[in-house]
Amino acid sequence: MIFTIFGYPKTGKTLLFNLLTDKKEEISKFSAVTNKFHKAVVDVPDDRLKKISDFFKFPPVFAKIEYLDTGKISFEEANDTTFIDLLRRADGLVHIIRAFEDPEIVHPKGSIDPLRDINRIEEELRTVDFLSIEKRLEKILIDIKKMKSKELEEEFELLQKLKDFLEKEKPLRELELNSKEITIIKGFKFLSLKPLINLINTDETFFNKYLKLKKLPENNTTTIIFCGKIESELLELEKEDRGLFQEEYGLKDYKYIKENFIKTSYELLNLISFFTVGTDEVKAWTIKKKTSAYIAAGKIHTDIQQGFIKAEIIKWKDFLDSEGFTQAKEKGLLKLEGKNYIINDGEIVHFRFNK
Repeated sequence: MIFTIFGYPKTGKTLLFNLLTDKKEEISKFSAVTNKFHKAVVDVPDDRLKKISDFFKFPPVFAKIEYLDTGKISFEEANDTTFIDLLRRADGLVHIIRAFEDPEIVHPKGSIDPLRDINRIEEELRTVDFLSIEKRLEKILIDIKKMKSKELEEEFELLQKLKDFLEKEKPLRELELNSKEITIIKGFKFLSLKPLINLINTDETFFNKYLKLKKLPENNTTTIIFCGKIESELLELEKEDRGLFQEEYGLKDYKYIKENFIKTSYELLNLISFFTVGTDEVKAWTIKKKTSAYIAAGKIHTDIQQGFIKAEIIKWKDFLDSEGFTQAKEKGLLKLEGKNYIINDGEIVHFRFNK
């Protein structure tokens, strides 16, 4: 699972990267570099997994998320394939928006206006997709003239549908597509189809002002408000001291971005976690919602999937409350399910399979 962080210069991209990954990349130096990016694979925090690992006294292996921190934003350069590729390779996009004043840092658009910047980037994402579709439609027309093809005709019809939707100034993530349509366009990696998190980076002075722009997840997009500079300073303090300083800054109920972001990113990508207990570790596995036990088995190993017999399932809390598999089985809490069983978030799964 990959999220690419992007935004205008000096909006706090690398600061956000550091907060999410606990890294300390140089901010001022990085902002001057082009066509470079930072990359980190980090653990997805999960208290449930930690509690299970404490029970077994095995180390937890958390689900992973990868962040790419782009060095610049450059939609307007049509030949800037490096930047566009960083966005296309992602499962989700993180657009960081500046909402703090600093006379020494001039905003590229001349003023601070988060809503304008959000709308502007949405327009850029749609434009990249629109140009890709136009180019492909021209190619299909040439190919169809040479040879009739049902597949090409279906692709042409679908791409025309997407083009018409973009012309209404709507991102593709708002368009309902069936499984066949999703398969046809999968290779295009359309940018406006990807889940999008808008992160408005402000300070304690304007935090409450911009809270009105906060939006809960809808149509695979959401808007979160955070105070990057203040948060990084708070994290340098001992945990018991943070509350006092938060209250002093007027941020008593402030939620730290790392905790908030992981939960939101999982929700936007339609992801859940299930757990397995091995001989020396307890591990979290990431799957899409409504994934069958058979497909989930393949996430662990193709041999398990191919030799699938049954899946032993128990809710993580039921397991801990029962204090073990044997006791849970006696209570009827341990279920035996087949290939078509839909795995739920937080279930402990043991796969029986022919070796």
